[in-house]
Amino acid sequence: MTYYLVMTSLEGAALNTRIPSAVAIWAPNVLLTIVGLGLLVATAREWRWPAMPGVWRGLEALRRAVPSRPLWRRRRGPGEARDSTHIIDRYLVRQYVTFMGIGLAVAAALFVVIDLVKTLDKYLRVKPPLMYILEHFAYRLPAALHDGLPVVMLVATIFLFLTLSRYHELTALKAAGVSLYRLSAPILGLALVVAIGSGLFQELALPRLNERGDEVDRVKIRGQAPRHLQSRHRLWVRGGDSRFYRVELLHPGTEDMYGVTLLELDREFRLVERLDARWAHWTTQGWELSEGAYRRISADGKVQTVPFGWTALDLKEEMEDIMRIQKSVSTMSFWELRDYIGQLKAAGFEVRKDLVELYSKLSFPLVNVVMVLVAIPFALQSPRGERLFGIGLAIAIMAGYLVVHYVALAFARADLLPPLIAAWSANVIFMGIGASLLLRART
Repeated sequence: MTYYLVMTSLEGAALNTRIPSAVAIWAPNVLLTIVGLGLLVATAREWRWPAMPGVWRGLEALRRAVPSRPLWRRRRGPGEARDSTHIIDRYLVRQYVTFMGIGLAVAAALFVVIDLVKTLDKYLRVKPPLMYILEHFAYRLPAALHDGLPVVMLVATIFLFLTLSRYHELTALKAAGVSLYRLSAPILGLALVVAIGSGLFQELALPRLNERGDEVDRVKIRGQAPRHLQSRHRLWVRGGDSRFYRVELLHPGTEDMYGVTLLELDREFRLVERLDARWAHWTTQGWELSEGAYRRISADGKVQTVPFGWTALDLKEEMEDIMRIQKSVSTMSFWELRDYIGQLKAAGFEVRKDLVELYSKLSFPLVNVVMVLVAIPFALQSPRGERLFGIGLAIAIMAGYLVVHYVALAFARADLLPPLIAAWSANVIFMGIGASLLLRART
């Protein structure tokens, strides 16, 4: 994959005449040949990384320079324990964070590989610069890790408690009087912190990342115009409670519209005015229209027609209002989506599907806590802490959660469940299952 990415980037540069073609075609071969020969020689001679004692002495001096204890310490009273009473908590959190780090690394590698498998043929055909491909992953990878974070939390929890059972640490802690609930407290607390961080990331960073990722894929890699500058056909726009625009062809770049129809309705949704124009152009002074006609329909159905060759019209709607493109749900925060749903509801549109997405934005961060709560009692049922059992268990739990979640969403779209219940049903069901099993577990 590295070979093809380098080759694609260099071919793109050669097509743009920035480097010679021969250099672009042969550079990947030469580069990987040199690397391969170097590694082969190093392996044959059993070459090892140099000791670099100066570097290690510098790092050790830097470590000693950093104070290992806080500058301010509370005075211990007589009879107080000298050592921290939270050694077990720190040990569990450290182990759990290690499993989370491994899980995130594996998830990142899987995403990169799968994304390249799906898009490598496009890169070979379009030949974008390597920087654009790296920019694509810079925006897409954090969003993908955010979506896969509940799975990482689930696997990390299962593997942590499998490890504690495998090396009999759980038995030793129970024998020392530490209950299962006390052991679970730091993990559940960490899951709650992750859920809060996930919610903040979803609101503050995720919409911008998705928007920038779409722009990189569409504009830089595919070479298309930005969405707000793309020509659009057969466009309907609602200008207010009673005004509608119909545009056959919109050219945002030149601020021209062709085949324009303006409809004005009364409160009974009866047509009272209609304006047709072959061409309309936006200027800072207003609209310029040519080759059209203005019609007024009276209450008794009579039509008065006034044709025109050229005219100027002052309307409340500007070109920016006509060519505004509504963001996709993935590029909107909770508050933006809520305002958008309010506008749709006021205009009389169906908003059930959008309400499900709105409530899902609230319920998704809590999935991290739900996965931890469900995983703890199930992981305790593993025979001798086998890792293979843990992987199968994680797949089964996540598959069950997704089935419940998507069935509830399907019921909501069919108007069989309220959107709020559909978005939260999987969380409530699995949280109940996890809490019930945890309360029944041997502590």
